[in-house]
Amino acid sequence: MNKIFFLTVFCFAFFILLSFIVINKSNDIYIDNLINFDKSLFIAINEFHVKLPAELDQFMILITLYGRELFLPFVLGLIFIFGGKDGKKAVVIAGISILILIPIVSITKDYIERPRPFVPGLDTLMSVVTSNYSFPSGHSTLIVAGFVTTLVLFKGTKYTKILPLLLGIDTGLVCFSRIYVGVHYPFDVLGGFFLGSGISFLIISLVKYLPKIKTIIVTKNSQNLK
Repeated sequence: MNKIFFLTVFCFAFFILLSFIVINKSNDIYIDNLINFDKSLFIAINEFHVKLPAELDQFMILITLYGRELFLPFVLGLIFIFGGKDGKKAVVIAGISILILIPIVSITKDYIERPRPFVPGLDTLMSVVTSNYSFPSGHSTLIVAGFVTTLVLFKGTKYTKILPLLLGIDTGLVCFSRIYVGVHYPFDVLGGFFLGSGISFLIISLVKYLPKIKTIIVTKNSQNLK
């Protein structure tokens, strides 16, 4: 079985599993325990700012606001300009994946309708001004898609190999910051990770195998003409 195909199935399977967990309204004790674990982990991470320096709070706010909106396109732009043919291909496919994911995330949020985190008495760093729902995390989904695509497709030179590494660090920080500032549960971020990765792997697979499919069709047509 092709590795990329296996990863695609794996990511979609775990995304569906997480979706089932967060949308389930039954009294199943196992699912309740998982949801309680998710909320407990959220509280533990969100309360880090009580013990850590205030400067870290400001850093996390900057990361959550600009890590996806500014740093992601900046790094993708550098890869496109300096990454040669592989870089251009990686950035184009990353862009396609992100464009496909934007409506998918919106539709999924509206279908699952998981409320944003709210714990009475818990001090959060940011107030949620948007009215949309929580699962999956849009920030995590899109930035993971960009990172996974460049990681798989962009080989880079001695000097440009650092760019996917920087994007990976930014991806990790953005995902963590969404929990840290109190706008997403860990399962929201994990769901975004699997959805973003799954779509990216799927697009990579399609791009990889379309030329082979086209060659097979042309060959068969040529044989039929004979």
